[in-house]
Amino acid sequence: MSVASEKQIYSSRQVFDPDLLDRMIGVKGNVADIEARSQTLLGALCPALSTTFLSATGVTIDARPGDIRLGRRRELLTELSGDTVYCEATIANWSTDICSLCGTKLIIGMVECLLGGSDPDELNVVARPLSGIELDMSLVVFEQLNDSLRSLVASKQDAKARAKNPQPEHPEAEDDPIADFHAVAITLDIEFGSVAAPLTLILPQSVLLKTKINPAKLDKKSDPKKGEWTERLSDRVSKSQISLQAAVALQPLALGDVSRLQPGDLLAFAHNGDIEVTLSANGQPLYTCALGRAGSRYMVKVEGQAGPDENWKTDFK
Repeated sequence: MSVASEKQIYSSRQVFDPDLLDRMIGVKGNVADIEARSQTLLGALCPALSTTFLSATGVTIDARPGDIRLGRRRELLTELSGDTVYCEATIANWSTDICSLCGTKLIIGMVECLLGGSDPDELNVVARPLSGIELDMSLVVFEQLNDSLRSLVASKQDAKARAKNPQPEHPEAEDDPIADFHAVAITLDIEFGSVAAPLTLILPQSVLLKTKINPAKLDKKSDPKKGEWTERLSDRVSKSQISLQAAVALQPLALGDVSRLQPGDLLAFAHNGDIEVTLSANGQPLYTCALGRAGSRYMVKVEGQAGPDENWKTDFK
């Protein structure tokens, strides 16, 4: 073989299109094929998620097909991660490289309603970082999404599926345990009452190319786990540390007298004898108490409920 021929072969190897190679070995699909497969998956996943979510939590959501994006996994995470919570998941014998992003407004609104704070149709939620309770409870959303996905793609319906603990942000590239593969981001537009937020699956294109979507086998029977989310919320709220405030009523004063108060002025309590105190937390009155002292410290003694509602814990969020 001549030197010229060797140089020509070497040159052809150097300019071989890596994108074409990825398609040849099945880690990347053409745009039309991936989008068509994603649309098919979305069409089945949306009603499956709405049904399983209602069965497991008692919460009604409307899931509709949203945007589909193609690209490298890290690129898609960066594009879609604003005001979201991140979760990794696995489905045995299908993929160990699943990850999801959920808009924080959805989690905030659901937790608020499940704690008895609001009507879903009257929510006015602003996206923000999640509190500890909200981050813990977001796992239920990811669990239901992963279980719904399993019902459509797993070869066996009893295949193990697991959603890991959600994180407030996706990992940096150097800490990311998942490879930066060719991926597809499939978004479900979720409506819960007046709240709308995206719920996005990011999957390897190689997995989607090999997947046959199974018709959803939705169980119409009562789920024994129904209400689990509410119970977990109540348990978390009961264990939370909260700040208490003790308010004492003072003798009424005219507005003009209040405007002339100066340092050193003395104000009388409203009651003679035992001083009545209202114990509150988060702006919610809890108990009526009596004011007293123990040594050098003032104390309050709980005497009764501050109001007729004994289920005051449901007002915490």
